[in-house]
Amino acid sequence: MSVVFPKSWINISQFMLFLTIGYTLLTIFCINNNSFAIENQNTNNENKFNIIAVADVGCSLRAQENIKNIEKLQPELFLVAGDLSYKKTPDCWFDMTKSLDSKTKIAIGNHDDFEEEGTKGESLKNSYLNHYNLPQPYYSFDYENVHVLVLDTQLELSIDTLKSTSTVINETSITNAAITNEKKEAKDYSKKNDKKEKEPLLGLLPIVNLDTLLKQNSIDIEVPQIDKFLKSNPKVPALPVDEKQYKFVVEDLEKISKNKKIDWIIVMFHKPMYSPLSKQLEEYIVRDKYQPIFDKYGVDLVISGHNHIYSRTLPLTFNKIAISQPIVDKNSINSNNSSIITNPNGTIFLIVGTGGDELYRITEKPYYVANQYNEGFGFLDLKINGKRIDGKFYDISLNCQMAVTEKKGKEKKDFESCVPATTTTINNNNLKVIDQFSIDKT
Repeated sequence: MSVVFPKSWINISQFMLFLTIGYTLLTIFCINNNSFAIENQNTNNENKFNIIAVADVGCSLRAQENIKNIEKLQPELFLVAGDLSYKKTPDCWFDMTKSLDSKTKIAIGNHDDFEEEGTKGESLKNSYLNHYNLPQPYYSFDYENVHVLVLDTQLELSIDTLKSTSTVINETSITNAAITNEKKEAKDYSKKNDKKEKEPLLGLLPIVNLDTLLKQNSIDIEVPQIDKFLKSNPKVPALPVDEKQYKFVVEDLEKISKNKKIDWIIVMFHKPMYSPLSKQLEEYIVRDKYQPIFDKYGVDLVISGHNHIYSRTLPLTFNKIAISQPIVDKNSINSNNSSIITNPNGTIFLIVGTGGDELYRITEKPYYVANQYNEGFGFLDLKINGKRIDGKFYDISLNCQMAVTEKKGKEKKDFESCVPATTTTINNNNLKVIDQFSIDKT
């Protein structure tokens, strides 16, 4: 017996449309409001892919050249650890990175919200969240065997923010000055107003004693590097803390630790827990709050920005006795090559603040830092191959002129003069490897 279907029952185009819709629904799906999976579009080799990370970018010629070099490596994921456009709007950023748009995941930085941009910062932040379809500034996703967790350090108590917005007030001296010298009082008032303009948080939030703010948030840390600042008990803005983020992080890491398909956990946020001594402080409060959780659930890499440098630590675990002295993985210390790490005990912390805005000085290399660099702009390339990661930090080899500073008469790079190198290699790129490391899990 044979069955004959009418010719009008179905055609090839309808069938292909059905398959396309079905495939899309199966490969891109939602896990919960802030956690999702991303389809791997790498059809050449399902086990190998690369992730590129950078931060503190802007839209200058330097940033544009950095993005062009990133595009050449065709990453499957593009992670940006905050401070995107450095403008009142995100338009230049979206235009500059449009070829990477579908691969881009961001963290919010201080130049992406109210802290630096004032009232326009809220609109800027929402523009980024809406563009990248993010319901919250903290979220997570899976790509192949990698889990990425993104935090928003703007929702945390930041030592760096507290110090930059603080004012040490001595009531007696102010009163005496008002009585004996009206001109000095006027000058002090003018300075106070100037600081409010430079630090929008001072005009937005109530001002409280730092000691009071720390007690309200049950924070009790002893850090020699900031002890003088803490003991002066300055007045600071009453920064709010979003405890929903902490709850999300704990639940997310607990859940993913049970997923046998995940080999690597990467965390990304803007302000760094660990850094060489530079312009911005290490975030000790964030470290005290989150690193014990990272240790518990085996976070492999943490990617940050904020300090406009590159830095890579050795594998570190939290030292609850002395928070400023992390515990370094003994195998990394005893190894002849700290760039080849097998089964690390601890998290490697990376700073990739060399996206294009400017570069900061480095005045000291802590014992737990394996490599640091501030001589040029560039990005971090992570190649994932099963249970192995090969990382390279590239300098894009811009030519920058030197200029003499007016105040100190010292030579420093004139970042506005930076242009692409005129000579190119056989492969038509000028990427220079500054740091190289490998992590193996056996």
